Amino acid sequence: MIWSSLLACGSAWVHPGILHSTADLSRMQSLVAAQTQPWYEAYEAFAADSHSLLTYGFTSACPVVTRDKDASLIVCMDQFASDSVAAVQLALMWSITGDKAYADKATTILSSWGSTLKVLNVGTDGQLAASLSGSNLINAAEIIRYTYDSTLYSGGWTPSSIDTFSTMVQDVLVPPASLTNSTPAVSNPFQANWGTSGEKFMLGAGVFLENATLYDYGKELILYSSCANLSGTISSTGQSSESGRDQQHTQLGLGNYVEAFIIMENQYDPNDFFAELNNRLMAGMEYTAKYLMGGTVPYSESFARCDANLLGGPWPEISTSGITPIRPVWEAGYAHYVVEKGLAMPYTKALVSTSRYNLAEEQPLTTSVDRGEYTRWAKSSRFHCRWSVLPNTEVSSTKFRTVRYENASFARR
Repeated sequence: MIWSSLLACGSAWVHPGILHSTADLSRMQSLVAAQTQPWYEAYEAFAADSHSLLTYGFTSACPVVTRDKDASLIVCMDQFASDSVAAVQLALMWSITGDKAYADKATTILSSWGSTLKVLNVGTDGQLAASLSGSNLINAAEIIRYTYDSTLYSGGWTPSSIDTFSTMVQDVLVPPASLTNSTPAVSNPFQANWGTSGEKFMLGAGVFLENATLYDYGKELILYSSCANLSGTISSTGQSSESGRDQQHTQLGLGNYVEAFIIMENQYDPNDFFAELNNRLMAGMEYTAKYLMGGTVPYSESFARCDANLLGGPWPEISTSGITPIRPVWEAGYAHYVVEKGLAMPYTKALVSTSRYNLAEEQPLTTSVDRGEYTRWAKSSRFHCRWSVLPNTEVSSTKFRTVRYENASFARR
């Protein structure tokens, strides 16, 4: 594929335009205001989550955040992860309800982290901390910046605070998230989901900072990075490079690509990465959905992530680990391919219609992707990476079986 730079094609930045567009936010607001089902009931669940409440227990940010394989070296990771989730959920609550108190609380969290955080990368796993929780922060910041301007609202986010937050993103979060070369602390950066998480972050940060170089670098890495490119992450059969490792890491990678490509779509990017390599992401979603539903899928031991030997691979057969709970990463990709493009994804449709999926939606995940010493960094709420809970009206809450999957009038766009 020969891809084009967004700005080189004469396009301007679209704001808000990371994972939520103006149309998304307006649609959410109107559906909730009209108490339209099933979306209103989905909103009620979202609003009841602890990270969506005005009583969320934010105190202050930390100057240093460390995520490390050695639990004794971890510093402030729980707070950073939790506050980033709260920031984006409170920002959405402001957008949906128009209650200024939510915007004030989200702004306080963003401004505190923007002015306080000075170091994130002294541990072995700083890339994941910066990319995953950092993505939540910049999504919240994008919403607040363009809907809660201090020139329009008393207490709104001020230009000086926005500048301070932007500097923190550029100087503290971007370096570890975009790290591709080995360092004394990180010997194998930007591999597998470290890379897909970083790519997603770079696209979002590029939009927020209006940094075309960073944005285009994220696109370049999706196509050409040595250990986190699309063709090396998902094979032509749909197998993930971590299908033999476990299904939670497989789903994390799929979700990262869905979010990355939505960012590009919201920017009206001339390149359609959803369609790249003959809809490779769709093939990956269908392959994994079929397997999670108990189906038989082709599997090749030779298709594995870089340095798989460090994690017990290459794996002779597809893994049964992590089949449950099903990760909440499926609806937005389904909406794009099926509702917007008219393609068929029968296994994904079946997956998000199952009671197993509904159970995953109704209960917060109790283990993290790593399922080990990082259990404290489990998805802080059921909405942690399920951006389609409200923005995507096509399958906005899968526990409500009345949703009509083929109703194009409720498409995301």
